[in-house]
Amino acid sequence: MQEFGRQRSAIAAGGSSTRWIQHNKKWVALALTLITAATVIPTVLLVALRPSSPSPSPSSKPASQPKDHQPGFPPSPQDEFNNSARANPYTPRLSEPFPYGDIPIRGINLGGWLVIEPFITPSLFDQFSASDKVIDEYSLCKKLGPKEALRQIRDHYETFITEEDFAKIALMGFNHVRIPMGHWAIQVVEDEPYVPHLSWEYLLRAIQWARKYGLRVMVELHTAPGSQNGWNHSGRYGQIGFLNGTHGDENANRTIKIIETMVEFFNKSEWRDVVPIFGVLNEPAIFHIETKRVQGWYQKSHDAIRNITGDNGGPYLTYHDGFIGLDSWNGFFDQKHYKRVFLETHMYLMFDDNIVSLPREEQARFPCHGWRKILKDSMKSAAPTMVGEFSVATNDCGKYLNGVGLGTRYEKTLHRESSVKQLLCPTCTCERVEDWKNWDKNYRQFLHSFMEHQINSFEASSIGWFFWTYKTENHINPHWDYLLGWEQGWAPKDANNITYKCGN
Repeated sequence: MQEFGRQRSAIAAGGSSTRWIQHNKKWVALALTLITAATVIPTVLLVALRPSSPSPSPSSKPASQPKDHQPGFPPSPQDEFNNSARANPYTPRLSEPFPYGDIPIRGINLGGWLVIEPFITPSLFDQFSASDKVIDEYSLCKKLGPKEALRQIRDHYETFITEEDFAKIALMGFNHVRIPMGHWAIQVVEDEPYVPHLSWEYLLRAIQWARKYGLRVMVELHTAPGSQNGWNHSGRYGQIGFLNGTHGDENANRTIKIIETMVEFFNKSEWRDVVPIFGVLNEPAIFHIETKRVQGWYQKSHDAIRNITGDNGGPYLTYHDGFIGLDSWNGFFDQKHYKRVFLETHMYLMFDDNIVSLPREEQARFPCHGWRKILKDSMKSAAPTMVGEFSVATNDCGKYLNGVGLGTRYEKTLHRESSVKQLLCPTCTCERVEDWKNWDKNYRQFLHSFMEHQINSFEASSIGWFFWTYKTENHINPHWDYLLGWEQGWAPKDANNITYKCGN
């Protein structure tokens, strides 16, 4: 209509042309109607016939929010970038800076959603026989083919996490959500079968839900081209092609370009307050990659990001310890250069033979003396330190936890690389370990104690924590399922108020 208005203004200023038009009003009106139809109708058809899932780019607008939500919690903001919400009374509004180091990060991971993991959503893998060798997102997409992979993965994105989950996460007392992302959200090259870009659309939808409920988001790159650790949650199980092998440097440089694209987007004013943390790369297996090469990549990626944001701006960045020990990073993150940087570690009890063999009461209290000291030393000598993942599992019996078709350390049936340590426990069995419906009161109390001792320890010795993970499909792996624990009573009803503390 604005263009039509400008045409009318031009006609009004046309002198003799104006007089001619005044005498031929009907014909002019008809001509304008035909011109408008010729312009609008093809546009409408183009929109109507466009594929239902266009490949979004980082510059695309966020997906529209569903209209159905829990009435009154909270009221819908007047605009899509309203940052007035707060997750709970213990947390500042999104429009206010979060005081990292003063208020602990109390967070939850949305694992297995936008990066698919077999132990979180096993049904996607159970549809195949063992001979199909579908063991990760790469082989899943390749086996399904582009059309069916798009259908199944879109259905998974659409149903596994919804706005209702964000409402629950706020109700649980969390102040942050960590969302793992695959590199295929930004870029897919010709030989990669992943569904491209679709997860980016759902990430933006999730961030808008987080904004609505006052939750801050840590967007985290969970996969690198070529795989940074060779595990299925890197997208592709097997060889490490990040900084390793023929294309190692190429994949590492490509990863930085992907990171730059993501950071540049979230550095915009519309997203800054709700996405204050960016995880640069999840769990690079430094014990399989030369340490100095990874450290060099950390520095290179950091400098590339700060070239975009400035030294004192942009999101806080997290760098994983790479499983070489927190003390290996003492002195590396010079605070004059690495400003707004957190050192991230993941703490799991069940991978340590000695701790797994301890009585339950000692396991529950181990975080209070074992992990707390390690974290305090890291805070003092390395960098502000954050626990990005932990659980209440004391064994690796969960279905597909180690991978599709692989066994367990707990029963000494894990046949993977020879370096995997088997537990020295001849009587250990996984029989009925995951049968949570028949867990007795004492075991549930142990889980509650273990959960909260970890929380209390992490808050006393680091800048905070994220539990792994929010949910598993049909509660298939209960030791990793916070939602189930919250419903059944071994996770705190309010993460800001816990019962079991290291002092009592």
